[in-house]
Amino acid sequence: MKEFNSEFCNVKFIDKDKVVLLTWKKFVCGEDYRRPTSFACELLKENIASNFVVDARNGFEDDNEDVEWGFSILLPSMAQTTCKIVCLLMNKVIDIDEEMDMWTKEFGKYFAVIKASDYENAIEKIKRLL
Repeated sequence: MKEFNSEFCNVKFIDKDKVVLLTWKKFVCGEDYRRPTSFACELLKENIASNFVVDARNGFEDDNEDVEWGFSILLPSMAQTTCKIVCLLMNKVIDIDEEMDMWTKEFGKYFAVIKASDYENAIEKIKRLL
């Protein structure tokens, strides 16, 4: 199984669910942000009809350069895959609502976007949409 793992995040394809799961561990920026997100995009390209789950329960912040790169490079590239659904895993009480709302809106230009409280809930919601 292809997997990306660093002190900042983990990215892997979960075959039984047809999902690319990106789990953020802590704040990250620059190449430490771009390498794993680009890896996730490659996994979406390689695994036809897979969907994308972002686990932001450990926090999620971006610096402005990463946001610009994500919106102008990453998301348009992801839109070229067969991915149809993006799910954001978030805690109920979250101090990054504004940040996640910005990403939800931008993801929504290309994909159906849902939010869930945990991975199992995400898979249930994705299955209902398919």
